[in-house]
Amino acid sequence: MKRLLYIIFSLTFLGCGDNTKQADNNNVADTISTKNEVIDETDQSDYKIFPIDESESDPTLVEFINNLEKVVSNKDTSGLFQSLDTAIIVSYGGGVYGIKEFSKNWQLYKPDKSELWTILNRILSMGGTWENDEDKYFCIPYAQSNKAFSKYKYGFDWYFTAVCISPKVTVYQEPKTTSSKLATLTYDIVEMDPEFMNADFTKIHTIDKKVQGYVKTTDLIYSADQHLVIKKIDDKWKITAFAPFD
Repeated sequence: MKRLLYIIFSLTFLGCGDNTKQADNNNVADTISTKNEVIDETDQSDYKIFPIDESESDPTLVEFINNLEKVVSNKDTSGLFQSLDTAIIVSYGGGVYGIKEFSKNWQLYKPDKSELWTILNRILSMGGTWENDEDKYFCIPYAQSNKAFSKYKYGFDWYFTAVCISPKVTVYQEPKTTSSKLATLTYDIVEMDPEFMNADFTKIHTIDKKVQGYVKTTDLIYSADQHLVIKKIDDKWKITAFAPFD
């Protein structure tokens, strides 16, 4: 059941890229009356993950990431394949790996229609952290790193946990921008209501449950979604995994 909800959320999340629609919503929000609104700009919770990018500690990694951004911008499948480890993990739980399976999973035989470029473009802009497992590696985006979550002694359900990726995420009373504004969150970790996760809005509450309501889905990064694992192999940076928490 959790896996099914994850798939539904991932697919609908990609539908949030309609910039025109979002701009229209913002314009409406800017012009509505503030009567009866309760806006609390103070810190809402101790559970937060602030933006961090540790890549600058290694110039060769910065060069790799910069090149990867160009590859993604150009939808350059050849350049992308050169950046992948031959045994890249596509699914941890499913035991799926390899460039052939990666290409099949993201439908790169039709590169112009693949959803991969949209996802990569979004997360590459966020920065990442150094992690340690069996070997040292770099994780992108920061909001899905072990380092970011490890300081919290809390039993997160990764399928229904998200991080606000903006300093001012508005929580609405209803799933529309014309609704009353209940609070403003700043990089908070939130839990999502599995009954209301869609392309436009997601129902959430803070970990301490003091704030609950609806936020724009584009203001969240889903903890169980795909993240990049980048390692140095034979003195060259390679993407060794791009898989969800499954």
